[in-house]
Amino acid sequence: MAGPSASFFQSRLISTDPDTDARKASFRAKLKQRRAEAAAANGAAIAQLAAERFLAAIPVKAGQVVAGYWPMGDELDPRPLLQQLQRRGALIVLPVIQTGSRLLLFRLCKDLSQVPPAGAYGIPAPPEGSSPLQPDVLLVPLVGFDREGHRLGMGGGYYDTTLRALRRTRAAGAKLPLAVGYAFAVQQVAELPHGDGDEMLDWVVTERGAVAFGQNAKESE
Repeated sequence: MAGPSASFFQSRLISTDPDTDARKASFRAKLKQRRAEAAAANGAAIAQLAAERFLAAIPVKAGQVVAGYWPMGDELDPRPLLQQLQRRGALIVLPVIQTGSRLLLFRLCKDLSQVPPAGAYGIPAPPEGSSPLQPDVLLVPLVGFDREGHRLGMGGGYYDTTLRALRRTRAAGAKLPLAVGYAFAVQQVAELPHGDGDEMLDWVVTERGAVAFGQNAKESE
């Protein structure tokens, strides 16, 4: 499936540090090429392996809400994983871009075999009338990640804004939602440039395995 329209990327956030922006742009170009090559070489098989790695490492209970994404371009396809989670009783939601906001809304998707209607910027999303739900686990698409759990996206700021809001507004005592980067292993680098507005990942899952960061790494030991 083709990627989002040009206007999607023109809406990206610009940080206050031109040097960080330039370094991110350089990494983004290199890592997009790596991702494209991995997807072209064996994308379907890698998606199946990544699903197995996720299921072996991250427990999801029946009734929990998992936010996936509809794969665009050469992003790692999460549908094999989402379909398995759905069969196990998880509720699958997909992100919806809201007009005038970088805060994503998540709506229930009951049928992952059918492409949802095109939403903002041509990205498939569940239509109005689908139940909005707050996720317990978010599968986060990305361009790159590093060994500390920093994520490089396309620069729109939607996931950073959404993760920040979810982490701040979660009810007192409630478990924070897990942010799980979902990617090809070749998208990893030793260290990514990052700023104050960049939210960290809790886990990254690739075809090679699942890696936890921060407190999640301690809990998984």
